[in-house]
Amino acid sequence: MTLVRHAVSLAMLGGFMVVGTQDARSQDVDGLEILESAAVHYGGVSSLCADFVQRLEIVLLGDDRTGSGRICQARPNKFGMRFSDPEGDLVIVDGESIWLYYPSVDVKQVIRVRVSGSAAGYDLFREFLERPSEKYTVSYEADEVIAGQTTRRLRLIPKVRTSYNAAVLWVDAGAPILRRIRIEEENSTVRTLTFADVELGPSSLDDSWFVFTPPPGAQVISRMP
Repeated sequence: MTLVRHAVSLAMLGGFMVVGTQDARSQDVDGLEILESAAVHYGGVSSLCADFVQRLEIVLLGDDRTGSGRICQARPNKFGMRFSDPEGDLVIVDGESIWLYYPSVDVKQVIRVRVSGSAAGYDLFREFLERPSEKYTVSYEADEVIAGQTTRRLRLIPKVRTSYNAAVLWVDAGAPILRRIRIEEENSTVRTLTFADVELGPSSLDDSWFVFTPPPGAQVISRMP
């Protein structure tokens, strides 16, 4: 699955405190049932927004990057990830193209990838919540508290080959909302997103969120998907 190459979060920084609590009766908790409950909850949602903290650990390079901002998506094919830190970095899927712009790295370079159909790998919620029983072997690991919210930590092992070895989801024990997603990639890179102020069906979401115009003077590099 393709994801933004920038910062992503494991054990979040800032105001996201994580406390693990091992459930001695974990074998009695049905992880797939928890995941399917979340799938039903998100299934009727046409749009969503959330603040995020993101951290990327590149184990092979000994590199650790963090970032934060706001993420929104609108089904079936729009996605926007706008960073406040590093300010101005973004990933936009407007329904026709994926725009990647990282002024924190190169203010004069924009990457554009032509796509058709859905937002593909950028739709994290569809990736993990659509037909989960067909795609994953799911196990409950433990309860954890994230930002004062008790969550159920689930490990997902893909049943077919993907670009990652496993994923871990933290589902709110109250409302079935995803509070955190961690992706363990094949090359030992670990990516984690922690969400706050999750809005399902936000009334204030405007189409302009999914529009990007390259800045004057920037070189647009077009790539095939």
